[in-house]
Amino acid sequence: MKILIVDDEKLNLKIANDYLEKSNINCEVTLCNDSTEVEKLVSENNFDIILLDIVMPKMTGIDVLKIIRSKEEYNNIQILMFTSLTDNDSFKKCFENGADDYVNKPIKEVEFFARLKAAIKTRSNAIMLEEMFERIKKQNNELKLLNKTLQDTQFQIIQKEKLAAIGELAAGVAHEINNPLGYLGSNLETLSKFVSKIQTMIEEYRGIIKGKNLDERDIENYNMSKEEAYIRDMEKKLKIDFIMGEMGGIIKDSLDGANRVSKIVSSLQNFAKTGFEDEMVNNDLNIIVDEAVLLLNNDLKSVAEIEKINGIITNIICNRSEIGQVIMSLLTNSLQAIKSQNNENGKIIIRTFEEDGKVCCSISDNGPGIEENVLSKIFDPFFTTKEIGTAAGVGLTIAHDVIVKRHHGEFDVKSIPRKETIFTFKFKSIN
Repeated sequence: MKILIVDDEKLNLKIANDYLEKSNINCEVTLCNDSTEVEKLVSENNFDIILLDIVMPKMTGIDVLKIIRSKEEYNNIQILMFTSLTDNDSFKKCFENGADDYVNKPIKEVEFFARLKAAIKTRSNAIMLEEMFERIKKQNNELKLLNKTLQDTQFQIIQKEKLAAIGELAAGVAHEINNPLGYLGSNLETLSKFVSKIQTMIEEYRGIIKGKNLDERDIENYNMSKEEAYIRDMEKKLKIDFIMGEMGGIIKDSLDGANRVSKIVSSLQNFAKTGFEDEMVNNDLNIIVDEAVLLLNNDLKSVAEIEKINGIITNIICNRSEIGQVIMSLLTNSLQAIKSQNNENGKIIIRTFEEDGKVCCSISDNGPGIEENVLSKIFDPFFTTKEIGTAAGVGLTIAHDVIVKRHHGEFDVKSIPRKETIFTFKFKSIN
């Protein structure tokens, strides 16, 4: 992490620098006591975090903040304001102009590190997302180049199948993220109104105290009944009791929504980490199943009842992304099967368990089943029972090859026509 500390008082610069030197934070620190030099320093260095004093001669910290935030390339820099000010207007101006946080002066070690570590975490996440985006762009370019150079028709159709699946997944994930974001926005709007009323009430409290100009002895002897009645009436008009009762629930709902978005993004990251890498590592199959269900949840909940039975299982050595793709492919097949018969009582059961020293996963649905004369062909490349042009017939072929060939596992299917279909795949346990 590259950190720039700006303060016209050299003592503050020394204190902040000393704290960083004795910490275990891996960072490169630049000190500056002239606010007019900040713009040049930022243009010449790739700073991750800036600690910026508000009150400085020549140019205030807020003026410097405005200059930095006016340039799009600096948007992801975390900016923390140093301040000994306590008025709300100063804080409001800082945040309105793009400050991410603040550190009180005189600098206290505990607060300094707490706020700095939060900024480092936020900046690290931003860098990770940027790298992930660049990697996906690079991977996409590589795939485009590969499609241009390879003439094999079969490979091109498999790529088309994958791209179609990614498109459907992206639409479902976008919907799942939009739902919690919707009520997060609504909750924040409500909280904004609540805060405004609470601020009004606080101003009334302060106005009474200031108007009477009472010291401690006066307060003991002063009859506050008139003011108390006024305050109670004001609280009733502003519905302060209602607001105080509702705020906790609104904040909890908002946190739940944020956590849900975080889980969806985390699931996408887990699949993206090894999506194009030949990486076999220790994984929990239950977690991979949960992530696949989360990513497909929008389609699943609209078609069928989902029952997950997570057994107590040992870990397996596998490529997380590939196994996730297999599970999503099988779940998609179950969804399409249930849709095909317009079954309003559709049900999908996903079960993990251990059997004969092997870690297993079964996915069953109560769709139309598979006829016996078709069952032996379902893993053949390009075989499909769907209408021509609606499916490439390679999904189960890829799933079978991933499980059996790449992971040395077993893949089995059983079906009772007009009743159910069960796909089961098994891996060797690492024990």
